[in-house]
Amino acid sequence: MTRRRPRVLVRGDGLAGITAAKLLRDRGAEVRIVAGPRRPGRIVAIPIETLRLAADLFEVEFAALQIGARVERRRVDWAAGSAATVAQVAFVCDIADFAAALARPLRDAGCLAVTADDDADWILEASGRPARDALRAGQRVGQFARVAGMACEPSIAVTATSRGWVFAAPHPAGGLAVLLASPSAARAAASRDDVADRLVEAGYVISAGDVAEIGQPESIAPALAQTPHAEARLTVGDAALALDPLRGDGAGFALRGALLAQAVLAAVERGEDRERCLGHYAGRLRAVFASHLHGCVPHYRAARHAAVWRHEVAVMEALARRLAVDSFGFRVQGRDLVAMPDATQPHATP
Repeated sequence: MTRRRPRVLVRGDGLAGITAAKLLRDRGAEVRIVAGPRRPGRIVAIPIETLRLAADLFEVEFAALQIGARVERRRVDWAAGSAATVAQVAFVCDIADFAAALARPLRDAGCLAVTADDDADWILEASGRPARDALRAGQRVGQFARVAGMACEPSIAVTATSRGWVFAAPHPAGGLAVLLASPSAARAAASRDDVADRLVEAGYVISAGDVAEIGQPESIAPALAQTPHAEARLTVGDAALALDPLRGDGAGFALRGALLAQAVLAAVERGEDRERCLGHYAGRLRAVFASHLHGCVPHYRAARHAAVWRHEVAVMEALARRLAVDSFGFRVQGRDLVAMPDATQPHATP
């Protein structure tokens, strides 16, 4: 008797959602994707290594994914006397545009749905950040802004200032793309004058009139869903674990997290113990989260004007201490979850 193909509903058409959908469809699953609200203006720098991973997972030409502005260098001006420039090739783009480009074959195949199916065997929650009851490592927020009419070098810059830190890169639509990170929403930029003041402190010669766009403050503190799985439901991508943009390659984690999620789902479908597989998924996310916090702490502590981050550092340290360190009985080999003969200590990538 032929076994029925599993039906999978993916809620969210961001990078993690479409990656999981594509890989599960490759395995023969019936996949439907319900798009989440589009959030344009989230400008990110995607490292070339992450582009190569995406090209491999989606089986597309590497050149087809090189969208946005190409940058060659990363300049970090974080602590007194520590400004340095290193080579780093990346492409700066709107993450929604990048996800949409990868999703085109799924859309053409009719996988995008307007409403959710009620009879799905599995649901992957891939829209937004972790739920309200998530473990949150602080209160810091980020705001995207764009400075128009500004000639930009092909580089990324991260600068610590007295009010937070500033990420700047060439905007794919022209001018300068900016992410302002503040210790809390109460200390976020409230006007174009505020944006200009912070950029001037970071070394840019601009006025308030040059600021073409300014976004609303959004949480950028690392966050981990307390229940990343339940019954036949998994959370993936930012909905499961959101990284601090100062240290995390969010696009890379979205790809690797989706790879792990589909491997776990496929392992259960082929008869592996459900609770053991789902427990492995939760444990891996917890290990990545703890490792990420341990990596963030020294950066924020070493920042110029580190006093503004004192509360955030304390919260990250306390939360990292609470997380248990797991041993794992599985690992991802290729695109599959395979049992390990002996448990090993966790490491930072799922």
